[in-house]
Amino acid sequence: MKRLVRYEWKKIWGSRMNQLTVLGCSMFLLFCVYSVIAQTSAIDENGNSVYGTEAVKVLKELPTVPVTQETVQRTIREYLDCTEDPAANSDREELDFLNEEVYGTLYRRNRDLFSLLLTNYQGSDTTLNMKEVFQKSIGKDFYESRREQVRIALDRSVKNGIILEDQKDYWLKKDAQVKDLKLGYFRFWKNMIDSAGWIILIIPLICVGTAPVFAGEYQSRADSLLLTMRYGKSRLAGAKILTAFLYATAVYWGIILVYSGIYLMICGPQGATLPIQAYDTSNPISYHMTMWQAVLLVVFLNYGAVLCMTAVTLLLSSVFKNSYGVIIVDFLLILIPNFLYGNAGGYLWKHVLALLPPKISEFRFTDYLVYHIPGRVIGLPSMLTVVYILCIAVFALASGYAFKKHQVNR
Repeated sequence: MKRLVRYEWKKIWGSRMNQLTVLGCSMFLLFCVYSVIAQTSAIDENGNSVYGTEAVKVLKELPTVPVTQETVQRTIREYLDCTEDPAANSDREELDFLNEEVYGTLYRRNRDLFSLLLTNYQGSDTTLNMKEVFQKSIGKDFYESRREQVRIALDRSVKNGIILEDQKDYWLKKDAQVKDLKLGYFRFWKNMIDSAGWIILIIPLICVGTAPVFAGEYQSRADSLLLTMRYGKSRLAGAKILTAFLYATAVYWGIILVYSGIYLMICGPQGATLPIQAYDTSNPISYHMTMWQAVLLVVFLNYGAVLCMTAVTLLLSSVFKNSYGVIIVDFLLILIPNFLYGNAGGYLWKHVLALLPPKISEFRFTDYLVYHIPGRVIGLPSMLTVVYILCIAVFALASGYAFKKHQVNR
């Protein structure tokens, strides 16, 4: 078996086209990493904008801020005091009634905290500016107000057909676990979550590499020889399937480790224990996890999507007579779902569409999709895991069966 796997690995990795596509994709993703770092911005202690690695240095100096009721009220009072101080205020609403200097040093350097407070207390009344919102929020409990905003968001999801009325309890129970929020520096973890959408580039890359696994034998007419060999209808099919998954694994984790390593060296690992709520302060997030847990979840869900599309490719390869047809169908399966939108259909449409592997790039922690399975309700990540495992097993077994039963060319 080891010799068969080694032989199949050489066939896949020895292809010049596969080597060039992996190299090209890696170079493009490294360029994306460079662009993300170059566009990183921050506000220094003087209120000036800085970019790139200099911005990363400034961001690293920001302290971790626990979001307690005391911190919330102190921040609100400090802002309102500035709006009433002739030396710090202005009549410009676009600067939130602060002069440019105070706007830079107070608001822009603490943008995440102000965004969290504004989102939490503003609610659905977007006609109020920040000054009016904070004036009405003096003394209000932050976490009680937050829970109310989550209820409003869930009611909106019910109205939009995203969840059912009886599924609200699932999210309300999960959200009840969200406490003791903290804000701080987490640039590495943020970049890792943001770059998850790039996985759509790795999927076609792997599909191209695995498309000839079975179809290539049909195309070269080598199937007539291979299937009549001693292990042609037993171990060979298993070796081909195993090698395809090893190739997908090596390419995926190789690319992930390279660009995450670059991010880690530049940005540092700080912020790993911050709650995921710090990732998006303008929308409620009801997942109870830390940044490092969120990154692991995203990375492994993407890995599952890659393996699922690899299994689909193997099945197509075992049926099609040449690898070009497999690649064309694969690209259609990857591209078409990206032009389908959840808002275009009802409850069932949204939930089925979210399970397609190419749609993994659209996974967001602010989404409230849940699924009913016998006896319980599970979230989208759990449902994706179940679907991916089933699809990988079924498609892989079906591809091996189709290859063994293939009628050789005469």
